[in-house]
Amino acid sequence: MIFFDILFKKVMKIMKEIDFFDLKTDLADESDEILRTKTSDISGVESKRETVDGVNIFTMTVKNAEGEKQIGKKAGRYITLDVGSTEIYDTQTFENICTVFSTVISSFLDKFKDKDGGFLIAGLGNPDICADSVGKESVSSLIVTRHIKEASPELFEKFGFSETAAITPDVFGKTGVEAAEIIKGVADDIKPSCVIAIDALSSRRLSKLATTVQICDTGICPGSGVGNVRKEISEETIGVPVISIGVPTVVNASTLISDVLIGTGCCKENLKEKITEIAGTDCFVSKKECGAQIKSIGRLIGYSLNKAIHKDIDYSEMRDFL
Repeated sequence: MIFFDILFKKVMKIMKEIDFFDLKTDLADESDEILRTKTSDISGVESKRETVDGVNIFTMTVKNAEGEKQIGKKAGRYITLDVGSTEIYDTQTFENICTVFSTVISSFLDKFKDKDGGFLIAGLGNPDICADSVGKESVSSLIVTRHIKEASPELFEKFGFSETAAITPDVFGKTGVEAAEIIKGVADDIKPSCVIAIDALSSRRLSKLATTVQICDTGICPGSGVGNVRKEISEETIGVPVISIGVPTVVNASTLISDVLIGTGCCKENLKEKITEIAGTDCFVSKKECGAQIKSIGRLIGYSLNKAIHKDIDYSEMRDFL
């Protein structure tokens, strides 16, 4: 808090001389919100909000090149769900949210279920960094079945499994190999019908951290949330369709300061150079509860994927298998 008090006071002294700059976010709902505050002439982007069993859901479809240019995202479908603080939920509430999320996931995956090869799930990020470990935590709650299909086809059929495999490729700085290269190598060998990539994202607001999940059909660039953009993981680079699932776990410090000033009505002029000078461009903030939150929301993603991928499995069976 002392850190932000100092930053706020410095910014307030210089805010009359400077200008505001673009807020950084990976979330489609926040990008849509920012765009609609700038212009009412929006083409190529459709969005809607709804509530399903208490879960707020935002759906955005980027339809064409004009939409890509306006929103700054690839053409495709983006859905964000506000799932809340999953680490404090009782079992029933947690499972209810998993059911809602699994239905959303199924809308992306159902067309691949009858194809050969099954699903390859990749938990991206650095597992040694709490805010970047959502991929690892999600994979740890997955029921992987490729080995069961090979070893015991009868058991595989009895439980109504779909074929799944999972990897955690880690990060380029530790392996010397791009995550996209590892995923492509595995995909070329086992030939999945679809790759599901899970990674951490950035948001413009602290309230979104580890309380929101986004799924889209356009792939993902690992590290883009913190300005460390690695090789894209998409159908163009991997050779099969890629569905990405992301959780915001950090906020860019400059974006956070700007957003606070805007929210309080203080920001009337351009803050770009001075805020960047004060907070830098590579300073990111996460919550002190990050560890418990990431474990819990990773479990939510894993359980929701299990529910969407495997036929008729219930949550007690998931717990038994895991």
